[in-house]
Amino acid sequence: MEDLPLHELGLLRGAVEGRDTRYFGSLLALDRHAYLLLRAGLIAPIPAGTRRDDECQFYEATPAGREFYAAHLSGLDERAKGRANAWGDHPQLAAAARTLGRLMAASESPASADEAFDLGARTSPRT
Repeated sequence: MEDLPLHELGLLRGAVEGRDTRYFGSLLALDRHAYLLLRAGLIAPIPAGTRRDDECQFYEATPAGREFYAAHLSGLDERAKGRANAWGDHPQLAAAARTLGRLMAASESPASADEAFDLGARTSPRT
């Protein structure tokens, strides 16, 4: 099975749907999963003290994130419910992952396009 960025896609989906952590079982690596989405401009941190009318706690979708969701994640069916790491067999996710990879490659000038989106070897800051 292809190594898909399921947590990243789950974070974006949750942020658009109004509860950023909806598809997570644990928050231990949330910042690591957010890294790709932040770099691609699909999510933004919610400033401390911001009053919200939804259940997002940490990240909100940007306009680009909402567009990505509408194009690639809005049609997910019952196979993509619950924790994001259980979505692996959903046919839409491979296409969404490829598009996310192209966004990442375009957002910065990495050493190579392959390096920019090697899903098996994610690079992120350790906090």
